[in-house]
Amino acid sequence: MKKLTLCFYECEHNGDLNNYAEDVVASGGMIESSVVDTEEEVGTIECSVPLDFWRKFKTTNAYEFLEGN
Repeated sequence: MKKLTLCFYECEHNGDLNNYAEDVVASGGMIESSVVDTEEEVGTIECSVPLDFWRKFKTTNAYEFLEGN
């Protein structure tokens, strides 16, 4: 497993981040922590992921909101 920090834009509240987190988990990730900055509308998820994570995660809705994508 590899540790990643994923930052998402268009994240106005915890509900948004929960949706992105569901896609991380569905792609094989294990979430260690998450936080929303409501002023900046950015959410951050720290997670551990398997080697095939990106192949699966790129097909999710959350991937579209990943900063730097």
